[in-house]
Amino acid sequence: MTLRTVRNLARCLSFRRVWNLVLLGLSYRCSLIVRRSIVRGRPYTLTIEPTNRCNLKCPECPSGNGTMVRPLGMMDIDTFRRIVDEVKKDVFYLQLFFQGEPFINNRLTDMIAYAHRHRIYVSISTNAHFLRREVLDGLLQAGLDRLIISVDGMTQEVYEEYRVGGSLSKVRDALEDFDAARQAFGSGARTELTLQMLISSKNENQIPALQTLARRHRADVALKTMQVYSIEGAQEFLPKNERFRRYTISDGALRPKSAMHDRCARLWERSVITWEGVVVPCCFDKDAEYPLGSIVEQDFNEVWQSDTYHAFRERVLAGRKNIPMCRNCTEGLRIYR
Repeated sequence: MTLRTVRNLARCLSFRRVWNLVLLGLSYRCSLIVRRSIVRGRPYTLTIEPTNRCNLKCPECPSGNGTMVRPLGMMDIDTFRRIVDEVKKDVFYLQLFFQGEPFINNRLTDMIAYAHRHRIYVSISTNAHFLRREVLDGLLQAGLDRLIISVDGMTQEVYEEYRVGGSLSKVRDALEDFDAARQAFGSGARTELTLQMLISSKNENQIPALQTLARRHRADVALKTMQVYSIEGAQEFLPKNERFRRYTISDGALRPKSAMHDRCARLWERSVITWEGVVVPCCFDKDAEYPLGSIVEQDFNEVWQSDTYHAFRERVLAGRKNIPMCRNCTEGLRIYR
């Protein structure tokens, strides 16, 4: 964690938000002891999906490979503001991305500015194809805390093995434009830049080149292990280096390295809202197969404390392996290297 990250997070803390963190931690530990869902407080981290549309065709992504069955669309700014207004006293970390490419939503900068106004740390992950100079100027003015740019190859040939339909030159142009925008903005620029690589068999030998690129643009590096859904995907994309693998392959079956314990802190600490307002348990529920409620029909707190949400938490406590989504989960596994 850099000094800038610490400063940006410190700006977002308050006594109530810290106390909320304490309550969540105590609730989770009590729930593990009594094996039922006890929740005091509200999530400190929220993921909100600006859109599930994407301009690329990444083969292991439901948005890109066409396997997503839920409707495509974009969250409107009024819905976003209403969510923030409901949770702003407790939530201090917002991931403004889920499925899709967030910059397809042309109100994204307004969303960032609104969350920033309420002292919420905002992080966005993007393929960078829409990051023109005027967009980057707007991000800095809006107060974006962290910009994560996916760089999944250091040559066009390797890059498009996964980012199908993508252009590495557009990513490089965006990085140059970000440098220019940050320099023009001056000492007040707060946005942290992270270059993220999904480590695969295609690019694992290009990590040093990514690190060189990051130094050039004063960026952090995030090396992320890849999620796959089939033996075929594993055989094509999993890297040779075991350090960067989430899975083992045994008897023709794909198994996550993480132990399948009957617990999951995510369900007590954070929540995910799709563009259409459906609340789902976590970021692994990409197609909203486990809907817990809708902020279109209810207040968020009603959903958070609903019988449906408590019942799902208790399903995990009773037997996480019995939930199909959870069998491909990284709970307890380090996914960034």
